[in-house]
Amino acid sequence: LEMSGHENITMNVMDKTSSGGILSRKKNDDITKGAIERLQIRIASPRTKALSLSGGNQQKLLLARWLEIKPKAIILDEPTRGVDVGAKSEIYKLIGEIARQGVAVVFISSELPEVVGIAQRVLVMRNGGIVAEITDKKDITQEKIMAYATGVEPPQPAYIR
Repeated sequence: LEMSGHENITMNVMDKTSSGGILSRKKNDDITKGAIERLQIRIASPRTKALSLSGGNQQKLLLARWLEIKPKAIILDEPTRGVDVGAKSEIYKLIGEIARQGVAVVFISSELPEVVGIAQRVLVMRNGGIVAEITDKKDITQEKIMAYATGVEPPQPAYIR
């Protein structure tokens, strides 16, 4: 995050925006502009340092960096920690869009309402291991997740590993 928004977004795609070792400024600028618009990153200028952005815009900037390489899967570890409610909502929408595009999203969160709201499948861990897999959306509840996480008998059984 020490770099500019532009550098953060394009750092993983420089091989695609250069020819013979010479970077195409236009291609890089187009990628940056497109990512800022698509992810609605609020930034004064693409050259603005990422550290000066709000937490939510920093998260969206990092997400843009990885989405530019067109991944098949992406791991998001606490992507909404430290961001305001409005930014959380925007990040949730982005995650939904990413998933609809066929990208597998591994979403790691310690906030149960967030897990319940976004997950299609939940793996519950206790003592460093997976103790339950909940695959039916209607069974993804805070109560069941907490029951498995604490070792208390859950209201209804889910798939147990």
